[in-house]
Amino acid sequence: MEDRDRIKLMEASMERLLRTNNGADSKVSTLMGMNTTMLAVLAALVTRQQSVSAGLIVVAAVSAAGLLLGLFFLSLSSFPRTSMPARSIVFFGAIASLDAGSFHARVCGVTDMEYLDDLIDQCYRMSQIATQKFNWIRRAQMAWYASILPWLWTVYALYHS
Repeated sequence: MEDRDRIKLMEASMERLLRTNNGADSKVSTLMGMNTTMLAVLAALVTRQQSVSAGLIVVAAVSAAGLLLGLFFLSLSSFPRTSMPARSIVFFGAIASLDAGSFHARVCGVTDMEYLDDLIDQCYRMSQIATQKFNWIRRAQMAWYASILPWLWTVYALYHS
């Protein structure tokens, strides 16, 4: 394979990885909205009651703990990971660390092989980031799933008390 073909391959891989990361971010938004709404409903129902049984408080606390844990995991998935490669012309942090003239000179002086190496490094790093994001999202989903039944039971019990 020629260097130009490798460059095209890595550019296409980078685009796919960016879409993957964007997909992860949309999952975060959806789960964050659901967790927050469920917590708000729980808080509104619990605080409107004159008295709540100890058992119901425990079930509500289990539900709230799972939802809060899910929110914590989601925040970890969204936390920016911006470890900066030394001489990238692709990574925004490395670009921003240069003044405009230095960046221009760097881009004009880069060889195909240097650009290919930069793309390979960026694809690898983006793959690591996507893996970390999806691991945190998976944990958040598990915490949410574990919260659903206690939340439903609590909501039902509070509406009918």
